[in-house]
Amino acid sequence: MYPNAPSQPGGGGPGDDLKGGFAATAAAMVSLILSPPINEFTQPYVIYWAIRSYPSELVELISIAWMILIWPLTFFAARAGIVYALTAAGIYLAYRFF
Repeated sequence: MYPNAPSQPGGGGPGDDLKGGFAATAAAMVSLILSPPINEFTQPYVIYWAIRSYPSELVELISIAWMILIWPLTFFAARAGIVYALTAAGIYLAYRFF
């Protein structure tokens, strides 16, 4: 609200914003590439376990829900991995050069 107000505690700084934005963008690209193959490989197992417990109409709904759920799962997994890699690289560089 105020231009010179101190930031909130734990808010991070411009580096965290940059790292988070890059991680989100890269994770979106990775998840768009990896979601279809992961769905193709895992959906038969999900259908197999759903057939054992639910009627066929519900199995179709579970199949569609799994297809939709794969994208956020891959997105957040990729984002966490990229944030971890960027943090580890930053720590390595800090120890190496400072």
